[in-house]
Amino acid sequence: MKKSILILVIIVLLLSACGGGGSETSSGGGGSVDADGNVTLDFWYALGGDSGKAIEDLVNQFNESHPNIKVVGTYQGNYTTAMAKVYSAITGNTLPNVAQLGAAPLLGSSGAVLPVKDFLATDTSFDLEKIHPAFLQYNTAAGELWSLPFNNSVPILLYNKELFVAAGLDPEDPPEDIDELLEYAKALTVKDSNGVVTQYGLNTKDDTHWYLSTLFLENGAQIVSEDESEMLYNSPEAVAMLQTWSDWVNVDQVMPRNQHAEAQSDFLAGKLGMLMGSTSGVSGIQKDAAFRVGSAMFPMVNGVRKVPVGGGSLVIFKNDNELIRNASWEFVKFLISEQSSIYLTSQTGYIPIYKDALDWPEIESIIEDNPLRLAAINSLPYAVAIPVFSALGNSDLALQNAIEKVELGSADPQTALDEAKTSVDHAIKTQFSTPSP
Repeated sequence: MKKSILILVIIVLLLSACGGGGSETSSGGGGSVDADGNVTLDFWYALGGDSGKAIEDLVNQFNESHPNIKVVGTYQGNYTTAMAKVYSAITGNTLPNVAQLGAAPLLGSSGAVLPVKDFLATDTSFDLEKIHPAFLQYNTAAGELWSLPFNNSVPILLYNKELFVAAGLDPEDPPEDIDELLEYAKALTVKDSNGVVTQYGLNTKDDTHWYLSTLFLENGAQIVSEDESEMLYNSPEAVAMLQTWSDWVNVDQVMPRNQHAEAQSDFLAGKLGMLMGSTSGVSGIQKDAAFRVGSAMFPMVNGVRKVPVGGGSLVIFKNDNELIRNASWEFVKFLISEQSSIYLTSQTGYIPIYKDALDWPEIESIIEDNPLRLAAINSLPYAVAIPVFSALGNSDLALQNAIEKVELGSADPQTALDEAKTSVDHAIKTQFSTPSP
C-alpha cells in the first residue's frame, strides 16, 4: 500500500476533513442517511483560488436543486496532497463519497472506486456519446472507465501583445506552427550591448513533459506501446522534437536554459514574449498581467495539431448504502452536465467536455465577452489523450530529466530519450502492476 501511495503521488504531482451529518452513518464509506431518507455526501476537491470558488458555487447550486441531498465539499489541497489523503483514507476506511482528483482512473487498482459502468447499467438517461472521446480516454485505465471528466485543460500559447508590437510583429497574428514560433521568438529576443539576453522570446512552464509530449504527438511519435509494456519516445520522430527544443535553448538562444519554474513570473514581468502554458491558467494570467495578453492554439508540427488533455476528474467511492451510491451518481451527473460545464468554463480557464460545445450559444457568448478564451475553446476538436498507465508518473519525470539534460548540454537528444525509455521500461517491468477492471 505504501508503494501504491508513492506511485499515485508521483503521478498527480506531474499532471500538478470529512463533512457530513445525520443520525445513521453507513458502513463501507463516508456519507450518511437520516431517518427520513435524506442523504449527506462528503465531497473532496483539489482546486483552490477562483477554480475552487467555482466548485463551491456548483456544490451550492446542486444543494439548492436537490432538497433530499446535501453535499459537504472540502478542499483537500492540490492534486498531490489530495491523492495522498485519499490513499490514507483507503487504509483507514474514512473515504469521502465523491472526489475530484488528478490521475483519478489509476485509483481503479485500489479496489475503492466504483466503475462508471455500474451506474450506466441502470441509468439509460446518461449519454456518454456526447462527451468528447479524448476526455473519456483520459479517464480510462486497463480498458475500464473509472472516472468522469470534469475540469480539463490543454496546452496553449500565451503571448505579450505589447512586446509583439515592439518587435514589429502583428499582435493579432500569432504563430501557427513551430517554424513561425522560432521566427517570432527570434524577433522577441533582446540582448544588451554586451550580448546578454534581457528578454527571451519563448519559454514553457515547468510541466515541460506536457509540451514536449505535445510536440511528439504532432510529429507522429508515440508515447507508449499499445499494450503499455514499453515506451516508444526514443523514435526518430520524438528525437527530432527534442532536438528542436534543444536548439531553441542552445543554438537559437530564444529560450532560457533550465528556467521553466520562473517562466510565468518572467512573462508577467514583461521579460518574456511567449509562454507555453495550460488553458487552466489563462484567467489568472489575464488578471495579473499589466499588459495585453494574447492567446493562440499550441503551434502545429508539419501541419498537424494535437493537444493532450490534462486536468482533473470525478470518482465515486464504494459504499454499502444504495441511497448514498445513487446520490453520489446524481451529484457527479450534475457536475458534468452541460450547464455545469458551461459554468465552469465561464469562471475558469478549463474547457467544456462536450463534442458540440463550440456550437452552444453560451460558449459563443463566453468567447465574445473574453476573446482570450477563444484559443482554449477552439482547441477542443484537437484534444487527444495520452494513455493512462501505471508508470505515467515515472515517464513524465523521465521526460523532464531528458529535457534538463539537453538544455544543460549533458546529453544529446537521442541519448537522453534512450535513457528515459530504459528507466521507465524498467519501472513498468519491476515496480508497477497494471490496474484491473
